[in-house]
Amino acid sequence: MPSELLASYAAAKTRFDELLQAPLRPRPHWSSLFSMLKSIGPQTVHERLGAVERQVQDVGITYNVYADPKGLNRPWELDPLPMVIPAQEWADISAGIAQRARLLNAILADIYGPQRLLRDGMIPPSLVFGPGGFVRAAHGTQAPGGVFLHLYAADLARSPDGRWWVLSDRTQAPSGAGYALENRLIVSGVFPQLYREMQVDRLAGFFVSMRSSMARLAPKGDGPTLTVLLTPGPYNETYFEHAMLARYLGFPLVEGGDLIVRDAKVWLKTLEGPRRVHAILRRLDEDFCDPLELRSDSALGVPGLTDCMRRGTVLLANALGTGILESGSLLGFLPALCHHLLGEPLRLPSVATWWCGEPAALQDAFNRFESLVFKPATPAFPFEPVFGQDLSGEDAERFRAKVSEHPERYVAQELVHLSLVPVLEPAHGGQLAARAMSLRVFAAAASDKSYAVMPGGLSRVSARRDVRVVSMQRGGASKDTWVLAPGPVNTSLSLLNRTVGPADLVRTGTSVSSRVAENLFWFGRYSGRSENSARLLRIALNTVLTEPDEDPGATSALTLLCRRVELLAEDEAADHALLEAASLEERPASLAQSLRLMSRAGFTLRDRLSIDHWRMLNRLIQDQAFDRELSLSEALRWLDRVIGGLMTLAGFVLDGMTRDTGWRFLSIGRRLERLSFGCLALQTAMAEGRESDLSWLLGLADSTITYRARYMGSPEWLPVLDLLVLDGNNPRAVMFQVKGIVDYLRRLETHLGPCGCELIEPMLERLQSLDPGTDLDPDGLRLHALIAELGACAFALGERLNERVFSHGDGDRLRSIGA
Repeated sequence: MPSELLASYAAAKTRFDELLQAPLRPRPHWSSLFSMLKSIGPQTVHERLGAVERQVQDVGITYNVYADPKGLNRPWELDPLPMVIPAQEWADISAGIAQRARLLNAILADIYGPQRLLRDGMIPPSLVFGPGGFVRAAHGTQAPGGVFLHLYAADLARSPDGRWWVLSDRTQAPSGAGYALENRLIVSGVFPQLYREMQVDRLAGFFVSMRSSMARLAPKGDGPTLTVLLTPGPYNETYFEHAMLARYLGFPLVEGGDLIVRDAKVWLKTLEGPRRVHAILRRLDEDFCDPLELRSDSALGVPGLTDCMRRGTVLLANALGTGILESGSLLGFLPALCHHLLGEPLRLPSVATWWCGEPAALQDAFNRFESLVFKPATPAFPFEPVFGQDLSGEDAERFRAKVSEHPERYVAQELVHLSLVPVLEPAHGGQLAARAMSLRVFAAAASDKSYAVMPGGLSRVSARRDVRVVSMQRGGASKDTWVLAPGPVNTSLSLLNRTVGPADLVRTGTSVSSRVAENLFWFGRYSGRSENSARLLRIALNTVLTEPDEDPGATSALTLLCRRVELLAEDEAADHALLEAASLEERPASLAQSLRLMSRAGFTLRDRLSIDHWRMLNRLIQDQAFDRELSLSEALRWLDRVIGGLMTLAGFVLDGMTRDTGWRFLSIGRRLERLSFGCLALQTAMAEGRESDLSWLLGLADSTITYRARYMGSPEWLPVLDLLVLDGNNPRAVMFQVKGIVDYLRRLETHLGPCGCELIEPMLERLQSLDPGTDLDPDGLRLHALIAELGACAFALGERLNERVFSHGDGDRLRSIGA
């Protein structure tokens, strides 16, 4: 059995093999995992692979590879087999990472403070003050508690002799901790018994330390401490992680437009008014954080944020200016700096690095040219890594000349032959294959300038064995990292463990930003619009394409209604176009396009939707990924699934969301769509469907069963109009929509001020004044006029909400998916 499992696993001759210490002999800390794989068989292995893939898709874990046509929908790549590290080896790594974080924090404190290291020649001034490095606006900052570096990450690789080396430092806005946590949640669920038996150390303590440290260092005043997570927005490649961390840590997820600086403090723009922000966990690159003092063309930052950081009125994690340590040009100076600042040797060495800005280092790098890889010394002059071994003759001379022109822009590093780690190969029946691996490890500021190291990390593996640079942007995959605990595992520690007193009880959302409220509103509108289109297309396809001559009046009315909602163009033939309107996203106003817009709005609300809510939304969108026009039978089956999925989403809204301000905006959006569409359907029926069987209208309003239960006969105008217009108990009736909208607006206006209730309240009074005996007539002028005005009112109310509620703060319109 071992030989079968390893049939595709090529032995490592010049690299360290994480799994095997000799042919067919796993290392001791891998033996339990290897034994489990031998015992479960290929079929079970295949099932575990499928389980991981399903969970990634259901939860909607994504990572945006910019060159990938899948874009925001590219699933996160996760190999089910964890990377296993024994306790003693991890103790050495952890101590080295914690020391390195303290060292880098001390370097930052000096660079942005007294600058003794520069005056004493420990760091070349040209290295610090070159382009893309030093942030002058941050000079003189007094970091709370002396902590500039709140979250730190290091990319590690193991060389052929088994030693771990630091390839690079991540000090600006390190990513990956959230993905490491999500990997753990999935993989520990796939191998639960093995996870317990191997005594894998837990990750929760790391996040507890990070959150507690930020709360301790944040300034006080203006109410309870509020920490937010600042994201560039849903188009960032790691937006899923931002939303996931915000939910896990309990921080509101905000964009730059959600924050404003007033009185030298940062405030969150909520619907109830501005709320003081005390700490910001930023996932936005420092250049974009403040258009006043940093990049003036940034639309992602907060004007005045830099001044607030300098004054100490907001804690910024990480502090502005920390990105200077990411260039790699300082790596060669760290051993001496560690002795100077900490009085101890550097425990975890960096891979041999030469900053080419020093003449001696440049010459030495050229002497070792074929064994080095050249990388940018600063983000200001980016380029792809250049491997010396790939260049020869004239190509090598040209590159040497290019480096010599601006040597300060280059660093040269020794090429490390990455260790190999086992992955499961679906193409080979679940056999093991060897792939190159690097490990990202995380540290968070704790107390007394110490650092807590995550007992695990983000293991990244290459797509192919011979890859020299492991990167998710290059198509790599990830692994969970299991650190074996030296003793019993503390399973009681959780980020959710804290005592809540009576004064801490919360019964409503207190930090609903204007942007979140607007996106909830549009999520409601797009979900309502999608359901309306799906129901209309299902009935139209069955009537217009299947039995067009059975009921000419219904065919005429449905065709006209499809044109009025722009599912059909004015002169377009219905047969082919209706199928396109169902499935082709590039077609304007199609159902597929409405679903995609709903998905985009939902994507911005990842921290607001429950896991089950998001899982259903994600399945619904994945189900509509067509690259062709559907046949009639395929389209009808898909429309059934869409309607079922949308009704499930509506159930989550009804039964799974707290009735707070955000929920009311979502519900208003949904009811406005139902009101507008219902009025348009009634107008069309009364104008074009006078002689038709009204079954199509009842089906469109999902009211057929109700009608049959009340009236044991064919549909007639009076009872149909009563059911669809005046019946306040029918969730599809005009009266039901208007009553709900008025109720929600009245509740909102008690603390938000005028929101447009004055537009629709008179409509409700006129509806209630209708007399079924005289007004419920398809020829009735009063009914016709009221239905038309209600449709116009729905549009006007949406515009009023945009003007009075969603345009918040200094008259600037907030960015949103719905805009």
